[in-house]
Amino acid sequence: MEEIKISNRQIALMAFDRLRKEDKTDSALKLARCMLHGTSISLGIGDIDWEIDRAIQQCGGVPRTGYRYTAYFHFNRNTE
Repeated sequence: MEEIKISNRQIALMAFDRLRKEDKTDSALKLARCMLHGTSISLGIGDIDWEIDRAIQQCGGVPRTGYRYTAYFHFNRNTE
């Protein structure tokens, strides 16, 4: 079976669209800002970060757990 690789930026775009359609404006705007100005997003334990984390996971992404309660999702990598 052949592995399929998807750009994390594409996953983030799908997550942004999902958040926007669910009227989670604050979360969508934070994700969009990070996509435009950076190469990753740092997700903590707040409500907005939780919504972004769930949307990324529902679209097939896997944020990597970092120091303490922080997870990172890098836009310039791929997910298999």
